[in-house]
Amino acid sequence: MSTLIFRVMAGLLAVAAIADAQVDTTRRDSTSRPFVRGGIYDKPYLANLLGRAAIGGYAEAHARWEQVEGLTDEATFEAKRFNLFASSRVSDFVRIGAEIEFEDGGREINLEYAAIDFLIHPRFALRGGMLLSPLGRFNLAHDSPLNEFTDRPLVSTELLGTALSEPGFGAFGYVPVRGVGRVTYEAYLTNGFHDGMIVNSEAGTRIPLGRGNFEDNNGSPAFVGRVALSKGVDHTIGLSAHRGAYNAFSLEGTTIDERRNLSIAVIDAESHLFGVRLSGEAAVAAVDIPAGLSGIYADRQQGFYVEGVRGFGRGWVRTIPRSEFAAKLRWDYVDFDTRRRGTSSAQITAGVNFRPTAESVLKLDYVRGRGRDEFNNLARQASVLFSMATYF
Repeated sequence: MSTLIFRVMAGLLAVAAIADAQVDTTRRDSTSRPFVRGGIYDKPYLANLLGRAAIGGYAEAHARWEQVEGLTDEATFEAKRFNLFASSRVSDFVRIGAEIEFEDGGREINLEYAAIDFLIHPRFALRGGMLLSPLGRFNLAHDSPLNEFTDRPLVSTELLGTALSEPGFGAFGYVPVRGVGRVTYEAYLTNGFHDGMIVNSEAGTRIPLGRGNFEDNNGSPAFVGRVALSKGVDHTIGLSAHRGAYNAFSLEGTTIDERRNLSIAVIDAESHLFGVRLSGEAAVAAVDIPAGLSGIYADRQQGFYVEGVRGFGRGWVRTIPRSEFAAKLRWDYVDFDTRRRGTSSAQITAGVNFRPTAESVLKLDYVRGRGRDEFNNLARQASVLFSMATYF
């Protein structure tokens, strides 16, 4: 499966590298273009109010019908997310951005992003605060109105824990590469994960349960960074990594436990070919497991997704001349323990979207999937999802 994952991603990388060879990237790779399409400073919603501040946000609602091995859940409706954004250009050299998320009808309220940027030079700037970790492209650009599927990819939610926000400090910038495009980078020291990925999980190692380390539990910063090569606006390849200790191994200078690290590597790619937008990510994770829990909790995990979206029918709805439809297909896979059979999930999602404008979308998804537990028992599931999302 590891070979399959990286063959799939290598195909996307090769396509991105050879396509659009004649594009002049001088203008398209300037400082005015954001690092990631749909990232924190690439929103259609931002509107100036008074002075230098701009605000906006997005909302998302779901209707879901799910069936698992013949057991049918009743129709479920969710006020899934309501997010507020704000940004301000304090000066030519300082800016600040923030995002607050209200999820599941307000049961969860999170400060997803709140960071200050000091723009020293296009090739080097400082950033500090609550960061969206650059662990894959999707974590940096996961807004529901931007993305074409109702549910986020399994590798992003179940393996990496999107949206992954961490307090931290670091640098970012870009370097033009003549004849190729540009290289962008982000590199930060953060508080990292905590041992909740082990002690708070009865189902085995679950990395997302180690999020929320707002006061570093071990005083040893983790590193997270991403380097991306982009060819114009249509083709991007990214490599990212996260590494750091997750357990409390030292107390007031005294060693109280063996240091145990979490290491994650992600490769992502996006490309436009023949009217189809192809994108995907693949991730591998290695966790140092205490000796007494070895074999019970997984020390190796992996996953990927690949998706394609093709727009069609622009202007078919005459009363909404800017409207457009889109057909979509995605393949998801996660393996929570690569050393034994089972503990995995795979699914295929197909559907169609309608966008009255680029900022708003209606999504209809059909999902077929299968999962295996730690005893390799198979369970099949099917879902029909309908959702709507819009920036405001």
